[in-house]
Amino acid sequence: MQERGRLVRTDLADELKSRLPALQSAFGSVFDDLAVEASDGIGRKTEAPWVRVFSKTMSPNPREGFYLVVHFAADGSAVFFTVGCGSTIWSGGDLRAIPDDKLQARTSWARSIVTQRFKTLSPFTDEINLGARAPLPRTFEKATALAKRVGRGDLQSADLDALLFGAAQRLGAIYLAQLEIGRAHV
Repeated sequence: MQERGRLVRTDLADELKSRLPALQSAFGSVFDDLAVEASDGIGRKTEAPWVRVFSKTMSPNPREGFYLVVHFAADGSAVFFTVGCGSTIWSGGDLRAIPDDKLQARTSWARSIVTQRFKTLSPFTDEINLGARAPLPRTFEKATALAKRVGRGDLQSADLDALLFGAAQRLGAIYLAQLEIGRAHV
């Protein structure tokens, strides 16, 4: 678990940070505050670690706004390149899942923006299934608007940079739509 934590929180996060200048062009000059954050759980390790790329303004923490997130299946069988939104809120001192109907409304709205801009959701049309037993990773699945699954055996041949850039472009369109309607967080 310590090695997994280092790989996710340090190695992969640093790799994505090194790609931020290339990803910046997908967002345009409006969003010049891109950052990377990673988690494999606090205290007890989560079954499904993640790394996110986000605008500090549009998504100041993982519970707010939309972001590009790389999720890992609990059994290590796949990586998911996704665009999703926060799935939890702090309430009464506890982390609570956002109700399914609210997550559905947010993810449907994001998909409609991407469809308007790109005329398709492709290649981000896969279902995300992290295979986790714990409730928190299941909320991540519900908060995912767009997903592209890459199986472990396909990682060497997949164009991961193109997937990252494509997800960043779609996230940039969502951010612009949020600004146009005057809401930083849908």
